[in-house]
Amino acid sequence: MDSGTTAAQQPNNQTVDESSGSRNGSDQFDRDLTVRWLAAVLSLTAGAVHFGYAPHHLSEDWAHGWFFLLIAAYQCAFAVLIVARPRRWVWASAIIINVGIIATWVVSRTVGLPFGPEALRSEVFSAPDIVSSIVEGVIILLAVIALAFPALLTRPSRERISLRFAALAIGTVSVVLGAIMLTPSYTEAHETAGHSHGGTAEASSTPTPCELSGPPASPGQVATDAEGHSHRGSTPQVELTRDERVLLKSQQELARTVVTKYPTVADALAAGYQKSTAYVPCIGAHYTNARLAASFDLAKPSELLFDGTNPDSKLVGLSYLVFHPGGAPEGFAGPNDVWHQHISNGGLCSKGGLVIGGEAMSVEDCTALGGRKSANKDVWMMHDWIVPGWECSWGVFAGECPEGTAWDAPAPGSVGAQLAAPN
Repeated sequence: MDSGTTAAQQPNNQTVDESSGSRNGSDQFDRDLTVRWLAAVLSLTAGAVHFGYAPHHLSEDWAHGWFFLLIAAYQCAFAVLIVARPRRWVWASAIIINVGIIATWVVSRTVGLPFGPEALRSEVFSAPDIVSSIVEGVIILLAVIALAFPALLTRPSRERISLRFAALAIGTVSVVLGAIMLTPSYTEAHETAGHSHGGTAEASSTPTPCELSGPPASPGQVATDAEGHSHRGSTPQVELTRDERVLLKSQQELARTVVTKYPTVADALAAGYQKSTAYVPCIGAHYTNARLAASFDLAKPSELLFDGTNPDSKLVGLSYLVFHPGGAPEGFAGPNDVWHQHISNGGLCSKGGLVIGGEAMSVEDCTALGGRKSANKDVWMMHDWIVPGWECSWGVFAGECPEGTAWDAPAPGSVGAQLAAPN
């Protein structure tokens, strides 16, 4: 057989070169190669985001941080394997691991994870985790196609340019979004609003009396950072416009008129307020007038916070407890009046109008005490620390106040001690 005959027969006797993803230079495996490269780019993007946020989570909780490191390492390893050594088990691992990552994320944003420093604390959705989850979802889709429809990827592609352009566009968008998620506007905001709280290393490394007193009474009162993770400390403040400052000043002046009306527990009781919690470090003892919870009224807070439960215990702060379906009430001027709820793990444990257990308490333990767990998603709360001499260093609308562990015994010489002293 001469060379001409061989050349004529060659198209019907092509051999597969799997390492190059082609069949003697044809485009037989062009789809497969494009899909694998796209999956690799997407996985590297998700891995980079997880690596970028791992240090913050390591400082928060070693298990949380190592989870980020491990999934980031896997995503980078998958990117290499799917291009260099594509196997069915590699695709299968992408489905299993990424489904697990997304499932963990969904649980943490809805009912809260059952372990860690934020146990049963449902976090808010934020841009970095949403972007990562979308990217991981696309990887899962590509893996399903590769495993369920392998013939589709080995079929000759007649639209090489369109196929590669689509893959390039998706990959580029992914890389750009991943890079944006790693910019200081996200990472520094995450850390500043998270563990540093006050913007200094000293503030984050020196526990306050509030933090030393034990865990927060409720995850609902603890602030959230840019990622939605709970933290204790100064609440991030957004700069107000001139009009907002003027309006907020007038609103707080109106709210402060309450201070002279109910300076002690005895005064609150006489006005119809009833004790709803015992004295709790960092937030005081709550006295509630449920009739005032129907609406937000600056001059009529539905709750008052005291430094104890004795008749002469002093007022230290206001609390607006409002029934408001469909989301938080409007509240004060500006975005710094962050409302919170007590709905994690079935809510608080109450008995006869008195809270006897926090959200961490199980239903069984609550029932054993004769109480009942209740989580009302339409009830919102906000503290307002405006009582002169008892201002909160973590912010006027902070969920907790670090000075709260000393309210019943103000430090000698402090403004609180001067106010507590008999005239």
